[in-house]
Amino acid sequence: MNSRPIRRSVCLPVARTWRVGALVVGLAWVLVSALGPATAAQGSRSEEIQGIVSLRGTSQFFDPILPWYKNVEQSISGNAVVVEGQKLLITADLVKNANLLEVRKFGRYPDFPARVVLVDYELNLALLTVADPQFWEGLRPLPLAANPLQTGRFTINRWRGNGGFEQGSGEVVEHRLSTSPFGTIEIPVMRASSAVSGLGWSEAITVEGRLIGLIYSHSEQQIQAVNVDVLSLFLQAARREPYQGFVHRGFTWQPLNNVALRKYFGLNGRPTGVLIRSVSPEGTGANGLQPGDILHKLGPYDIDPEGFITHPQYGAMKFTLAINETLEPTLPAQIEREGAIRSLALKRERFSPPAYRVLPPLFDQPPDLEVFGGLVLQELSLSYLRAWGKDWRDQAPGRLVLEASMNSLREQGEPPSKVVFISKVLPDPANVGYETVENAIVDRLNGQTIRSLEEFRASARMPKGKFHMLDLVPGHHRRHMVFEAATLATTNERIAKRYGIPPR
Repeated sequence: MNSRPIRRSVCLPVARTWRVGALVVGLAWVLVSALGPATAAQGSRSEEIQGIVSLRGTSQFFDPILPWYKNVEQSISGNAVVVEGQKLLITADLVKNANLLEVRKFGRYPDFPARVVLVDYELNLALLTVADPQFWEGLRPLPLAANPLQTGRFTINRWRGNGGFEQGSGEVVEHRLSTSPFGTIEIPVMRASSAVSGLGWSEAITVEGRLIGLIYSHSEQQIQAVNVDVLSLFLQAARREPYQGFVHRGFTWQPLNNVALRKYFGLNGRPTGVLIRSVSPEGTGANGLQPGDILHKLGPYDIDPEGFITHPQYGAMKFTLAINETLEPTLPAQIEREGAIRSLALKRERFSPPAYRVLPPLFDQPPDLEVFGGLVLQELSLSYLRAWGKDWRDQAPGRLVLEASMNSLREQGEPPSKVVFISKVLPDPANVGYETVENAIVDRLNGQTIRSLEEFRASARMPKGKFHMLDLVPGHHRRHMVFEAATLATTNERIAKRYGIPPR
């Protein structure tokens, strides 16, 4: 009779403790399973979890070599940051040529369709929105840091494909004036190091829950990211109608750090000044600067003879940083011209399409093309050159690379023009013997200088008697080609049908 109570008195507290502990663990496991890794992990990282969502989609690129073809559909995935006005901030490489974009919050179903409201490939930044109000429930904008992080460690935040929220760390190396992968606008870029693998798809970098950058590339533990100064200005610009964006530099310059050179320009004892070498028809400075000007000051900064300024946040930086530190329509400058100091208000200006001889990377639209007797003609673009891979400067056709490197913009006083070239020869009886003219630049058609595909089409309507006469730029081993005018239309129809080329 008394043995059972004794056993209880000795064993029950242990049993109860074990059972209660097991019950707590079990309930915790059920709770974690039900809420998912993101919700269970909130606590100290709630700012990031509520301010970052995952993105998935598909994209298709037009083939730069055969531009009427679309390549195989590719899956894309990355992250997006919630910002004011029910918008999502991402790097633009996630939306280029996208067929479908969907976003997911807290790592869990459902997925919500998203659409692009603004994309600036020059900055590699874009804004999305989601129409369904349910998506925005429980989310809140991730606050932006007031200033870039100059030194020290930061947190990398991203959603993984399994629905988990992952945080890693990295350390700032420097801020350097650079350009995005798709443009020529100069912006400060954060360079950092991290051992986290697989980065480069719009992962958010934070310090104490505040956004300081968006990652866009990662190689051998080296990170490049759009920093918070650029992100903040982009969001300000996006709120203005129409969107003006950042602007291009419309001049070239050289250092004046040679003693004899400074004496030649009468700069003895002057601690500032770089030489303006050339001025473009468009871009910032095109309206006021002249070749031969000595530029002493841009914005609030004095420019040293090597082209550096002392920036309050970044330290020593190239002076052209000042061009995109403001959204104001003009930028003050101080120059020396013919021995006299002058103050200018330089119009901040972005390049328009006629400014380019070699087109920037093309996204979200098929390249323009013309098929002429089996010759596929295009206007040269960086998209075409980059089809040769990351080493395209060494691998792509040398004459085309030279045009992109030396003559990508039209010069002052020159009419708008593009580099028209033969990207492919589609074999046909009409072009036998012309197989080797791929990547040759077109000079004239029927005696008319060719500066664009539109000019080529106009000249193709005016043959020279019974023939079309096509001339290539000197330097190619074949200079002249001839096609019969009477049969060319039939030839073009036959080739288009054979190779599946849709009507233009």
